[in-house]
Amino acid sequence: MTKIHTNFSLKNYNTFGIEAKARQFVAVTSVAELISVLKQHQDEKKFILGGGSNMLLTQDIDALVIHVDLKGKKVLQENEDYVWVECQAGENWHEFVLWTLAQNYGGLENMSLIPGNVGTTPVQNIGAYGAEIKDTMTSCEAIKIDTFETKNFSNADCHFGYRESIFKQDVKDQYIITSVVFQLTKTQS
Repeated sequence: MTKIHTNFSLKNYNTFGIEAKARQFVAVTSVAELISVLKQHQDEKKFILGGGSNMLLTQDIDALVIHVDLKGKKVLQENEDYVWVECQAGENWHEFVLWTLAQNYGGLENMSLIPGNVGTTPVQNIGAYGAEIKDTMTSCEAIKIDTFETKNFSNADCHFGYRESIFKQDVKDQYIITSVVFQLTKTQS
């Protein structure tokens, strides 16, 4: 059983370090745990929390805050020129970029130092210096909050635009991204 904390401080869970409290808080470390929490708390108001960047807490959150803390990365496939890497949503974005560079994988280097976690990168189609997530992301997996079903979104399904995606528009607040797959080059450019 996953531990639900009450009156929980979010100071260490937002990049501004603002003291705000969650009525209830849970950190999930697996997809199975995430689905279990969603099922057990179907009728409760939820607030999904990734890396805590790009948000300003101005008051306490009267909801169940679900911190997506899924970790791990693995090579799914590779050929002579490319490698497909799956990264879990709770991994820190900048640390993931550094890891890809250490592996000599290219494609994400322009987006280092962007705050946040991997799972939120497709939501905003993050980018810097002429590169955007849409350029390397092949797909992402997400859980539908109300049905607990897993859905795979291809790059085209995400309807990427400048700092835009389907997750900010058509399916806003309906899915929780659990992992992202990137196609990277085997030689940095």
